[in-house]
Amino acid sequence: MQSGKIKHWNEDKGYGFIDVDNQNEDVFFHISKARLAKPITVGQSVYFNSARNDKNQLRATEVTSSSLSLEQDTASDVPSYTPANTNSHHSTRNSNRSRPNKRSLGSTLFSLIAIIAIAFYFFGDLNSTLLADSIESTTVSQDVTNNTSQAAVSGITGDAQVDNTIALIQQGGPFPYPNKDGTTFYNREGRLPAQSQGYYHEYTVPTPGVSHRGARRIVTGGNPPTVYYLTVDHYDSFQRLQVP
Repeated sequence: MQSGKIKHWNEDKGYGFIDVDNQNEDVFFHISKARLAKPITVGQSVYFNSARNDKNQLRATEVTSSSLSLEQDTASDVPSYTPANTNSHHSTRNSNRSRPNKRSLGSTLFSLIAIIAIAFYFFGDLNSTLLADSIESTTVSQDVTNNTSQAAVSGITGDAQVDNTIALIQQGGPFPYPNKDGTTFYNREGRLPAQSQGYYHEYTVPTPGVSHRGARRIVTGGNPPTVYYLTVDHYDSFQRLQVP
């Protein structure tokens, strides 16, 4: 299974997108494929399987809150083994019923050990990833602060984080999330004018007091950028910025 965080969620329409760990392309998912506790929230960590449809779009085939859900379901669907001795003497059958089924016990024990091993692997990998992201974000944030203090922030919007992000885009970084900032924005919601793939790119606008990427982004058009859009609600709406 892959892992990621819910990047966008439309409660009314019952669909959303997953921001995939270590992958630039987001994954679409529908409520019918989600096995998550309500309410579903942006920033929620999930595990999922995905496949491409006939339009080559990535869509989740199952979305869960635990990496063990598939393995547990598989283990629970395996019938236990019960020896059949229909032709044995009545006393032999009684004796067999009184003894534990060693083969079934061994199979159950093996499945339990396998599940525990998978749990340690996934959760250990998740913790390592979160720690690495935290260290990377802290280091890059320090670089961003140092470089932004030297950049000429024009005060275009009056929001310090938005204006600093515009300055970083114009000077080429460094960005708070180098694996995400500058990646292609696919305009799946159709909120922006239709353009060829690769025309739009997105950048994180830090939100004070929030430990994750938050909901604010700047989406640019063109290379180098000629248009700038700001969204503060995960692509539900956009405001065009007048950037010189």
